[in-house]
Amino acid sequence: MRKSLLVCLAIFGCVGAHAAELTSREPCTTSEAPDLQRYLARQRATVESEQKAARAQRLPVRSIDDLARVAPTNDDYLARNRPGIRCERITYRVDGLAIKGFLWYPGDVRAEAKLPLIVFNRGGTGEDSKLRPNTQFGFERFVRAGYVVIGSQYRGNDGSEGKDELGGADVADVLELVKIGRTLPNVDADNVYALGYSRGAMMTLSAVRDGARFNAVALVGLPADLRSRGDRPAADLAHRSAITFVDRLDVPMLLLQGSGDPLVSTAENTLPFASALQRQTKTYELVVYDGDTHGIVFNAEDKDRRILEWFRRHAR
Repeated sequence: MRKSLLVCLAIFGCVGAHAAELTSREPCTTSEAPDLQRYLARQRATVESEQKAARAQRLPVRSIDDLARVAPTNDDYLARNRPGIRCERITYRVDGLAIKGFLWYPGDVRAEAKLPLIVFNRGGTGEDSKLRPNTQFGFERFVRAGYVVIGSQYRGNDGSEGKDELGGADVADVLELVKIGRTLPNVDADNVYALGYSRGAMMTLSAVRDGARFNAVALVGLPADLRSRGDRPAADLAHRSAITFVDRLDVPMLLLQGSGDPLVSTAENTLPFASALQRQTKTYELVVYDGDTHGIVFNAEDKDRRILEWFRRHAR
């Protein structure tokens, strides 16, 4: 290992010393310079595609012109990309497989500091929506709020070995990542949270079902009931559907949903799941954003504010 890399990673430990579960960790590299107009064009194209599907389902949608009202200024956009957040590309082993992921943390963290950890579970399948060094601007809002963020690409993606099972054996990739995160020298093992988007929200609750311990979780666009999909055996779909194992979800849950989400039905998925949580007196909070998208684009700032407040509320 290069001397410069040892210096870079000294605070968060080196491979073979404090982070024995990690087989490699390297500083992130990216060739794409920050470009606000390119970012806004990609965002608009994604929202327009999603809204087309939402209208076909007669769902409410926000005006596409509202994107301009919530778009960052160029100064704000560049500020979110400013130095101060360290990113590492990591590799770890699960079930004999090499799994890729990322780690983000404050660049000025003190050696003696203990920071809360967010385990981020990405959405999408295959290479779609895979993590990148600048995902959510390097999780800027969370890292600058004093959190370490760690996330997996899951098996079969981005050079990870194995097969992506969309909530099958790959749940072990999340379970192992939680264990790894707790061992990092600057992580406060008593304050560990999870944040999942879409498929990642499903992975989060599947990990809770299988023994992962979090102070609290935040779930964006959760597909809580997959049983009507028909693209997999019924038993597999039920196993992945959080609505079938509500009794095993002993963790405070923040549910964030856009009513214009064409991928996860608020009426047929989110509300029945919230009702099931209510019947079993689980700790949860549900926020539905009128006309917003699967990823809650129009209310992104409020979404992140609520997530951070939820985690602070359940700190030890």
